[in-house]
Amino acid sequence: MTVISMLLLSGCVNVKLNNSARLIERHPRGFEDAVAASPEATEFVRDALKTINELEYQIEKNSL
Repeated sequence: MTVISMLLLSGCVNVKLNNSARLIERHPRGFEDAVAASPEATEFVRDALKTINELEYQIEKNSL
């Protein structure tokens, strides 16, 4: 019984993260304002979203 419980509880967990899109959808005006503020702000937003996506990819890859 213990072995069966362990097998059931140790199943694969599939994690799918999409926080960049969630943030943009939740705060569209803030996103547009940040991107339009200056070339530096645009670069910062692009880099921040890319970083989020890369970290999510690593989490998803390691959760398989």
